[in-house]
Amino acid sequence: MPNRSSAASPWPSDPPTAERVGVLLRQYRRTSLATLDPLVKAWYPALAVNDNLEYRKLLELTAKMTLVGHACVEVAGHEFSDRQQRIATLYGAICFLADSFLDDFGADATREYIARFTLLLESGWFELRGEREVLFYVLLSRLVSERDILQPILRQAILRLHAAQSRDVELRGMARSGAVSPAVRARLKNCARDRSGHAIVALASFLVPELGLDRLAGLFTAGALIMYIDDHGDCHSDRRDGRVTYMNQLRAPEPALARLAQQHFARLAATLPENPGRKLLLEFLLRYYTTRIEKHRIQQRRAGTAWEVYE
Repeated sequence: MPNRSSAASPWPSDPPTAERVGVLLRQYRRTSLATLDPLVKAWYPALAVNDNLEYRKLLELTAKMTLVGHACVEVAGHEFSDRQQRIATLYGAICFLADSFLDDFGADATREYIARFTLLLESGWFELRGEREVLFYVLLSRLVSERDILQPILRQAILRLHAAQSRDVELRGMARSGAVSPAVRARLKNCARDRSGHAIVALASFLVPELGLDRLAGLFTAGALIMYIDDHGDCHSDRRDGRVTYMNQLRAPEPALARLAQQHFARLAATLPENPGRKLLLEFLLRYYTTRIEKHRIQQRRAGTAWEVYE
């Protein structure tokens, strides 16, 4: 990762923690493959054939989600156990597949996914169609077997995440119908915040059910920043694929992201305890910010697809 000075960065890097982030990411790439590969090959083998870029991206993003889960557990003052690692890995793969249902198969499929997942939340069941949905449900079943999903904060985080996804889909339709007004852009910004913020609150609640609301508020801030960073990195490929996000509706997304990052890093430093978990989370966010700025620039110079894998 490029080593930027603190003046050009939203937060100063801590070299020992930066090295630790690199070591953990390499470890979690291996363990994500070990955990998920048997399940993928048993239930959706087409995903894993011929060096599939989508599968490589699933493993890469799952490794990052596992590292974020590790940071959440350390924020709470605990060591990250093998069981918690398995939970984080399952959760990361589920999030990747859920996002693919939302983003990758057209507007009709997106609306259908929202309706079908609403049915799942309301009734606990829907009829599975195709190997991709089977894999999604196998992973989801294994995840919920690890934790009581009726625990109030976890249940609310899941419901709020789904509500944010539903609002986002509605706003995309409005944005495609014409010019995006400042009011719609503000709602897109809030949806981005809520989608990733509630996703990390759910992850943390799966991992540490007793985590207090003050800690969860800080982790929500981290999740919001991850979504803004991610959407900035994908600005050009999202535009080419017809996806509307808050970041790709801005004339100058990079300065806007820099301001958001400075605000969110300051808030995280003020709300999370000064411990190894906070250091790990901040360093990961700094690494993610830097690499996604570079991804944005690479995709600006040359065409790229949503499936390209970036470190």
